[in-house]
Amino acid sequence: MGFNIGHDRGVAVIRDGVLIGAIAQERIDRIKHSPSVVLPFDAIDAILSYLGISINEVSNFGVSSTAVHVDDLVGYVKDSLMGHYKLTNVLVVPISHHQAHAESTYFTSDFSEAIVLIADGGGEVVGIEEEAESIFFGKGDILKLMECRLQSHYFHAFNRPHNYLYPFMNKKLLREQISLGKKYGQISCLLGFGSTGAGKTMGLAAYGDNPIKIPPSKVTSPFSFNLEFQHILREYYTIYEESGENYFAFMEKHKVNIARTMQDYAESQVMEIVRYALEKHGVKQICLAGGLFLNCPINHKILEHFPGVSIHTFPAAGDDGQSIGTAIAAHRALNCTIDRNSAVLPYLGISYSNADIEKAIKARNLPYHYYEDNQMAALIASKIIENQVVALLRGRSEIGPRALCHRSILANPTDRGMKDRINAKVKYRESFRPFAPVVTSEDQFTYFNLLQDSPYMLLAASVKHEYKNILPSITHIDGSARPQAVKQEVEPFVHRILSEFKLLSGVPVILNTSFNENEPIVESPSDAIQTFLKTDIDVLVMENYIIYKNEINAQTSLS
Repeated sequence: MGFNIGHDRGVAVIRDGVLIGAIAQERIDRIKHSPSVVLPFDAIDAILSYLGISINEVSNFGVSSTAVHVDDLVGYVKDSLMGHYKLTNVLVVPISHHQAHAESTYFTSDFSEAIVLIADGGGEVVGIEEEAESIFFGKGDILKLMECRLQSHYFHAFNRPHNYLYPFMNKKLLREQISLGKKYGQISCLLGFGSTGAGKTMGLAAYGDNPIKIPPSKVTSPFSFNLEFQHILREYYTIYEESGENYFAFMEKHKVNIARTMQDYAESQVMEIVRYALEKHGVKQICLAGGLFLNCPINHKILEHFPGVSIHTFPAAGDDGQSIGTAIAAHRALNCTIDRNSAVLPYLGISYSNADIEKAIKARNLPYHYYEDNQMAALIASKIIENQVVALLRGRSEIGPRALCHRSILANPTDRGMKDRINAKVKYRESFRPFAPVVTSEDQFTYFNLLQDSPYMLLAASVKHEYKNILPSITHIDGSARPQAVKQEVEPFVHRILSEFKLLSGVPVILNTSFNENEPIVESPSDAIQTFLKTDIDVLVMENYIIYKNEINAQTSLS
């Protein structure tokens, strides 16, 4: 078993070298990112119960955290496990933060050898510094850290204005080094999105211009580049001082441009890192993990800038994927091998039977209907073409922050007003935020200028010119989209929905967004019903059961 503590706690289980289950604590306790130094006991209990495994059967436990010396946590973790589960002895394997990220992406790839790049807000404490970006190299069953760039440990969290508002910043710390992921979080705080709002910054960037065009820093050997605490903040503050404008009016006016500057800089700096790694190691397969690589435009630009390169981005690239890396590393610590097959991703959570679902529906006294799979797929497609918003809970839940049609909201991408409707009345979020498409795997290259298969919604490519007007609600302001491509042999039910929708609309593409509303993605049938009832979702499908909002409203009116 592997788990991580801190923010984005989670748990993963490996049996006989096969990754058989993983779930984030936030899916169970319903607290976003579920930050705590307490072990994720709810998630542990939920996944073990689902898998039919006793805690006593676990031979060893891998653990990671952030901004610590993880070796120092072994006693704390042992005491926690033994006290909570009344165990007499446990074997705890400490795994450094970037090592866990590297294990998670390399050993879930199909590559026999690869460069492994890790970039996030920050990782393990190294002396008085902290991991910033790391380069590993994997070959066969061997994964080795080659080089690591370090950053100052002063700024681990950005919840204080002193860390992102230039006038408040300690002038003696302005030149301290910072990670690329932390810089993205810092700018997200400046924009009012908070340190976990990088996805909002990424979406907003497409609306802006970049008036300062900061060039990337040259990457030198041993692995290093210059990225200071004040970077980007200083440049925009200088522009403000020269403008004579009110500071707050200036910041509001330049919000979209600041986002664009951050996105452009992050893209260009990652290209420099990739160029350095390729020249040094001469391998064209790259595995990516760490929260920065949830940035879809960055991932696809690697493919655009480096012809012949193939990438594998771990779908839980953020810290909710740490538990998988720690489980893999703990298993390998027993001199056991991992069944390296990425086909197990990303559906590693919990599924619910029709009996479970019927019980949850009846507990709320809701009207419902039952259909077999083929009927249900056709019915979902028909509701979507009628511009109804359909929420879907089916199969085992996904790992990572992107809903991949097991806990998704589906809608008509050809309706021009659908994006604004879902943002305003379902997701209750900013109007600038885009939605992603799900598409049949065999058609992904017909509609999108993708340079490789895109199964996890982690590549942003341009929508082909002839389809931009046909697919307005999944085409971002810059003409891009981040598709999830579905193979028939992997996801026959979702593939059938897309095929049925193509018969009705002419396109095998549907708008797909996470099934939630300012909360963690729904996990259970009761979570799904709760979110369905409090939002403007029209239809709820859970396995073979369907519930219509208009029937509930009619029932309420009659009563």
